[in-house]
Amino acid sequence: MIKRVKGQFFEINQKGSLISCPFIPVRQNVAIEIIFYDGRSISPDQRKKAYALIRDISEWSGFLPEEAKEWLKFYYRSLTGVKPFSLSNVNIDIARGFIDFLIEFCLMNDVPCRDSLPELAQDIKRYLYLCLIHKRCCICGKKTQLHHVDTVGMGYDRTEIPHVGKRAEALCWKHHRQCHDTGQKDFDEKYHVFGIEIDNTIADKYRLKK
Repeated sequence: MIKRVKGQFFEINQKGSLISCPFIPVRQNVAIEIIFYDGRSISPDQRKKAYALIRDISEWSGFLPEEAKEWLKFYYRSLTGVKPFSLSNVNIDIARGFIDFLIEFCLMNDVPCRDSLPELAQDIKRYLYLCLIHKRCCICGKKTQLHHVDTVGMGYDRTEIPHVGKRAEALCWKHHRQCHDTGQKDFDEKYHVFGIEIDNTIADKYRLKK
């Protein structure tokens, strides 16, 4: 029989740690496992984001939500090598990676999402980069155009100048037009996005001169 009790640190010194817990009558040679919780389990906000994305993928795929959740967890584990986990108490770092994985899955497969992906993203810079890689608008997720944040001066041919190191955003035609109409600064502040430096991978995706 497994018994679980809560204890607390009573003393920490060079010899070790003294932990106080309620008395439990046990036989000799019985194994006792001590688990330390550092408070870094999944947050309510992370759990909410994960289930929102799983809901969207479930509706897109036709799987029931519970089926989609288990399949996505298995897929994520196969890619990362993490052990089986539950969204009720998973480590905060694994939860972060799982949410980023769900967002990239939605971008790769054109999954319609009810919520704003920039607001769901755990790492906004990585999200904006993935939008460029998968050619999805970073605002709405629709098919994208490459928007140059660092503009090319008058008289220069954009096809002839090197693009690596210059900043860009992945925007659909609607948000591309809106950005030009409102101005880059106001647009970025409204949607909480920013330009990402073009690297060789992005340049190859859009057939840009390096």
